[in-house]
Amino acid sequence: MKKTAKLNYPWLSAITGILTAAYLYTASSSEMSSFYPLPPELFGSPYRFLSLFVFAAAIFFDSYRFHQRRQSFDQQVQRYEQQIKELLQGKNKLQHKVRKYSDHADKLKLFISERLLEHIEYDEKFLHFRNIAAEVRHNGVICYDKVVSSLQQATQTADHTDAEPDIQKYSEALDSMAYLWVLLDLSTTDNIAMYIANKLYEYEEQYYQQLLASDGEASPYSPTFPARNAIRKAVRGFIDTDNQVMAGADDDDAVWHYDDEHFYIELHANGELLGDENYLVLLTENLINNALFYSNKKRQKNPHARVAIRLIDDGDHVRLSIYNRGPEIPDEMRDNIFQLGYSTKRAREISGSLREHTGKGLGLYFVNESAKGYESTVRVENIRNREDAYVIRIEFDSGEKLTEIIHTTLDKNRLPRCRPPEENTKSEKTLSSMEYRFAETITSIEITSQATQKTWSIELPGNGDSTTFLDPQNPDHPCWSLEITPLKTRQKLVFRPLDIGGVQFTVSIPSAKSRLDPDYHDMDDDELDDTENLDRKFEGVSQYVS
Repeated sequence: MKKTAKLNYPWLSAITGILTAAYLYTASSSEMSSFYPLPPELFGSPYRFLSLFVFAAAIFFDSYRFHQRRQSFDQQVQRYEQQIKELLQGKNKLQHKVRKYSDHADKLKLFISERLLEHIEYDEKFLHFRNIAAEVRHNGVICYDKVVSSLQQATQTADHTDAEPDIQKYSEALDSMAYLWVLLDLSTTDNIAMYIANKLYEYEEQYYQQLLASDGEASPYSPTFPARNAIRKAVRGFIDTDNQVMAGADDDDAVWHYDDEHFYIELHANGELLGDENYLVLLTENLINNALFYSNKKRQKNPHARVAIRLIDDGDHVRLSIYNRGPEIPDEMRDNIFQLGYSTKRAREISGSLREHTGKGLGLYFVNESAKGYESTVRVENIRNREDAYVIRIEFDSGEKLTEIIHTTLDKNRLPRCRPPEENTKSEKTLSSMEYRFAETITSIEITSQATQKTWSIELPGNGDSTTFLDPQNPDHPCWSLEITPLKTRQKLVFRPLDIGGVQFTVSIPSAKSRLDPDYHDMDDDELDDTENLDRKFEGVSQYVS
């Protein structure tokens, strides 16, 4: 519907003006007034003024009405101008959005095309390298057979000549060839997890047959292996094999320890696992390589926190955990680090530009796939520093005792610091360590942690040498250290909180005995009704089922 401006013509003023002009002309002309049969009083001065007043009132009324109409018109024009302005602004916003979304669409198209090209290139490379791996395996098997035959023959010859060093050397070489065989197998398989799982089922069947054998004759091939031996074989290439602790290790020991400047190893009871031990060796080696990469990358290093390896057997599972001083892994990255080709290892910046990844994205992928083959998962745990309070009771040779309370807090970088006792809790003043000096000789120290409510007693050797004591509750990543240094006339005691921030990978593998449980491979009726628990059973292999 078309709208027009409503402007009225001043008819009242015009008509009144014509009438007034005619009246005045008639009143002023005696000739014209004689034609009208009106009383002569109507043409007098009062009526003339009255006609002028009526004419003026008509003009005022039309002027007032015109003024009102003009104001209304101006307001309407302003509304139209505002609407036009808003329309122009909306048009500009829409044009901006169109350009923005067009740019986003172009970027999305470019991103999708790049990803598609990468996947196509990756698939082509994968097929290419798979063909190469198959060819290498084919030729490698021939070489493997030749080398193994030669080593077995050399071992038999050395056995007849009682040459023990040669026998040990040839046995280690045969073990290395067996490890190479496993690598050749895994390099050509389409699915590492399913391959290892199928192998485990084969070993499980052999294990059943051995246990059910009535003659008791031992098989030359054992379907089980000691988990501790596999871990020791994995760390052998990273530590000093000539170390007396390593060479003199007894398989019957309840706990096997190894300790140097780079590693803290604690392997408990020797649980038995099904399968080939080289699968566990490969898993452990990749976790150790990942840990060693980050062990020297921290800006603020803790020389007492090393790569820590623990093996614990609870009867049903053998739990392997490896701690390192690597950076914290965010929750959104925990699934990505196990993907093939994904790596967080980067080279240093050179000339202001960042080079390509130094990692291949294979280590943790092998770890995760091997764990799935063992029907397990890899748990990633961020080890963080925490606040605590320590009560230190010091006894001197005179029998006098002294108690000191030390509060530790975290700075803005989440690093542990000591809060001086005279400062209030709101103060930002902190110290890297607390130092005390005593005129008497310290004979013993007791330290209690408020967080754990545990107390440790420390007896000083009394030889006058400097001594450092570490947190006995966490020998792999100690939270504190005590340094006692003799001076000329005094003794200095320094308490230092240690940075233990890092990452711990844990793999819990079912033991051979637990797989004998008839309920191990079965599910209860209640579990069948619970779809969430049912799905959880197959989380490890669901991604491989099409």
